[in-house]
Amino acid sequence: MTPRTMKRYVVSHRRGIDGLTLETDAPVPGLRSSTDIRINIKYLSLNARDLQIVTNDYPAPHSVPQDVVPVSDGCGIVEAVGSDVTLFKVGDKVAPVFPQGHHFEEDLALRNLKKGLGGAIDGVAAEYFVCDEEEAILIPSNFTLEQGATLAVGFTTAWSSLYSHHPRLQAGQTVLCLGTGGVSLCAAQIALLAGARVILTSSSQVKLDRASVLLQPILAAGAPSDTIQTIDYSKIDAWDSEARRLNGGNGVDFVIEIAGRGTIARSVRATKMGGLVAVSGYLSDYGSIPKHIIEEDLAKTILYSAANVRGVFVCNREDFKTCVSALEIGGVKPIIDKTFKFDELKEAYQYMADGKHFGKICVEV
Repeated sequence: MTPRTMKRYVVSHRRGIDGLTLETDAPVPGLRSSTDIRINIKYLSLNARDLQIVTNDYPAPHSVPQDVVPVSDGCGIVEAVGSDVTLFKVGDKVAPVFPQGHHFEEDLALRNLKKGLGGAIDGVAAEYFVCDEEEAILIPSNFTLEQGATLAVGFTTAWSSLYSHHPRLQAGQTVLCLGTGGVSLCAAQIALLAGARVILTSSSQVKLDRASVLLQPILAAGAPSDTIQTIDYSKIDAWDSEARRLNGGNGVDFVIEIAGRGTIARSVRATKMGGLVAVSGYLSDYGSIPKHIIEEDLAKTILYSAANVRGVFVCNREDFKTCVSALEIGGVKPIIDKTFKFDELKEAYQYMADGKHFGKICVEV
């Protein structure tokens, strides 16, 4: 029997991680329509956006309501279904779509951005979550609930970067992934699954070595030894030139750009004419990099590179399904760094803020 109350977090203020407030007697949400499903959330995973929301650094053009339930990425078991639900049954393993309503369109419309979980509307940091059956997807049986919680944002952003726009990734091309966080490692996994080459960057050789080992199982038998290459930018400052050198002197086909102002010009310079710099983050903007350092020559850099520079959000629901199917068939599993308990959510956020993570950070509800 479903309890009447549940645990959930709300964002009581946006001045930092201590704004995350645990409520222990929140009402369990009821079904709102005959096509709703209620999900017993089992795991969450954190994304940079979740941290940006509690620190008031998230720039999306909508307001974040007071006491919004945080976290955009989760997975659970269908616990109740409306009378007209046909897509799911009680007991199914599902993940809510982020953002709600983004089903078919190539580009994320503002009306859907205003339905982003854990920001404009309540997220999944709660024991129960209700949505329409059209706003969730079935998670394959070969994914655990924890692994399923990592798919709706990180992998869909990576998929959107490589497949949802023009140009689209082809076998034999090269993808430069900045860092070893969630989206970058997701993109590396997808790229290798497609028969592409990957160059990873990090300031930690330990992380690069670990990534190389974890990515090896995806490689096809007989894949060239240089299919996965790495750049330690703590030792090689001109990593854009190094990426070209590793790619036979040529610009790469795709850059997974998650850092922002501090790296965008170099990402463009590392890219071939007609290649794509997929911008999905701005992590370097939170550091001490002066605002003028890149802005002075960025327009000129883009103009003379003839590269495509595109802001990328998550892919739509149908591409989400395709992405998960590709991972299922290819036997690719999410790379999870560490899992926290639900009452340790603040510690999980701090772990992300400290940049200690390698891959995804999960939370058991």
